[in-house]
Amino acid sequence: MIQPAQIPAMLALCGALLSACEGNARMPRGEQTVGGITIYLGVVPAEIVQGHPVAPGDPQALHGGTPAGRNSHHVVVALFDAKTGARITDARVAAGFGGRVRGHQPLRDLEPMEINGKMSYGGFFLLRETGGLQVHLEIRRDPKARPVTAAFAYDHLP
Repeated sequence: MIQPAQIPAMLALCGALLSACEGNARMPRGEQTVGGITIYLGVVPAEIVQGHPVAPGDPQALHGGTPAGRNSHHVVVALFDAKTGARITDARVAAGFGGRVRGHQPLRDLEPMEINGKMSYGGFFLLRETGGLQVHLEIRRDPKARPVTAAFAYDHLP
């Protein structure tokens, strides 16, 4: 049974959970422009990556192969100059996921990759948590300058 003294703490917890969900609902999902860079983000289950070998241990495997586990996903990021529309191919891109249960993963470098002859950045991630997640990106074109950061909402379904 709930004690009257517990009610304020429970209301605060409910408010925090609702605001986290609401915040995710307002976040961009697949495209945004930050710091003069238009960013496109895609996240797909690793098993549907086509046209590239992905088996762990295969020397030709994309990004060294998929991590073990059924929750492996491929993240791909394409970058464009917001003014000219020119594709950006000289950046360093790092990504990480954040969730309500496990917190924010450390950022990991994405690897340059070609998709249909066009330069993008990608990598595999294990997503153990389901529900509303955030994808955090850090983009560097000049190692001496501050990175451009962006966050996207991603709904990871079981």
